[in-house]
Amino acid sequence: MSKIIPNSNNGSNQPANAKIAVQLCAITAAPNPVADIGALMPGWKIVWNGTQTIDANYAFIAVDATGKNYALAIRGSVPPKSIFTDWDIFANWVLEDLDVVTQASWTYASTSQPRISSGAYLAFTNMLDMKDSLGSNQSIYDYLIANTVGDGKQLLITGHSLGGNMANVYASFYVQTLINSGQSSANVSLCTFAAPAAGNADFATDLDQKIPAAWHYQNINDIVPNFPVFDGLVFVSALYLPKPLAAEITVDYQGHTVNLNEAVLLLAGVFLLYGYQQPTNNYTIFTTNLNPQYTDNTPKSWLAQGGYQHQIANYANYLGVQLPVIPHTPFVEVV
Repeated sequence: MSKIIPNSNNGSNQPANAKIAVQLCAITAAPNPVADIGALMPGWKIVWNGTQTIDANYAFIAVDATGKNYALAIRGSVPPKSIFTDWDIFANWVLEDLDVVTQASWTYASTSQPRISSGAYLAFTNMLDMKDSLGSNQSIYDYLIANTVGDGKQLLITGHSLGGNMANVYASFYVQTLINSGQSSANVSLCTFAAPAAGNADFATDLDQKIPAAWHYQNINDIVPNFPVFDGLVFVSALYLPKPLAAEITVDYQGHTVNLNEAVLLLAGVFLLYGYQQPTNNYTIFTTNLNPQYTDNTPKSWLAQGGYQHQIANYANYLGVQLPVIPHTPFVEVV
């Protein structure tokens, strides 16, 4: 049985907690997480199951057989299969689904000017309003406060992709409420995979300061966690090597013919003044080999490579975890 290991200052619990987290992230996309988790992660059960919101946000809270180790797992966006087949669709997903071209003030931080994207703030409010479908009708916050504070309990907050973005935001909120009420947050861990940056430097710095037991994973060939960070987008503009190569691919961008490299750099320019930044605590970057099926110098192939690199399975493979086969999992569909 997998077990969440209490937080330690030397980070020795990272591999075990991350292995649990990556499995939970995969289960958020299962056809029926409540029914499936027992077979997919023996010893674990879902005790709070969120009602999916109008924007398709979804999360669950699970506990292991000891009754001491809890996890809040947040599902990422559920894109159509064609999400990575056309530049316009991809750009719209970044600019509209994540809604990173406007920002909202973040009051759950001690730094001077913390801000998060408007899309992240909307997803956060959806999570605040989400209710349990298993009968308690409690919110995530009410359940966590009632069941995971004190008495040797451990809480792991996790998510992949947009779910990782939301995990960073919700963890920031939840830990700050514990701090404000004089309760210990030392039992809270955070683990994200392929998360786009949620906020600016003040948000990221505050998150690092108040949740030292945090680990963030990025596949270097994954497009998504580079958004909407300026340096990350500049890096994306040079992908992939040896091919498909953005600098050699022509696309139609807002009525103009440019190469893909230029299109991504234009997006980078949009975000330069916003100051988005990833957290730094235990930020781990690794490499997944390119999929040889997607090596044509075409927009479709380049974006399909991005979709392949973004799969939760790559993150599991890096951690040495064999994910169970989950039918119709959005994260493993490439095109």
